[in-house]
Amino acid sequence: MKKLFLAAAMMVASLAASAQVYVGGSLGFLSEKANEDADALNTFSIKPEVGYNLNENWAVGIQLGYLSKDINKDVTAGLINVTPYARYTFAKTGIASFFVDGGLTFEFGTADAEGTNWGVGVRPGVKLAVSEKVDVIGKLGYLGYKKNDEKFDGGKSAFGLNIDNTDIEVGVNFNF
Repeated sequence: MKKLFLAAAMMVASLAASAQVYVGGSLGFLSEKANEDADALNTFSIKPEVGYNLNENWAVGIQLGYLSKDINKDVTAGLINVTPYARYTFAKTGIASFFVDGGLTFEFGTADAEGTNWGVGVRPGVKLAVSEKVDVIGKLGYLGYKKNDEKFDGGKSAFGLNIDNTDIEVGVNFNF
């Protein structure tokens, strides 16, 4: 057991020493009212991620997230999501790099949002290298397929392109 732990520690140390690993994520909060007299409905999300740069153009990573959304004043739905991805950087200019993330999404409902859903798709994004160790990441839109099970939203499925201001994600990554 000690040899296994030591080997794992050496592997993590060697990955970190080669400046290939990044960690980061995003936070989100939205409070909306249907009208002036209505109760505010809040949405909160946290999406930490970890990844590994394979070379100048390719990276792989995983994003783990939690979303809490008020359905009405008495019901709050929670979703846990797991999103492994591959990132391809197709253009670089100055401090900006343009990329596309392609991957799978698995979501698991908690409490009042029982059920699961999954999807496969791509998200375009931009990375701004603020310093050698810090990047600001922005993602906009989604092109792909999503499927809910019967318990979750009646088994709906969706395919298409969604690029609007409701599907923006901004985060920070720290490079090691």
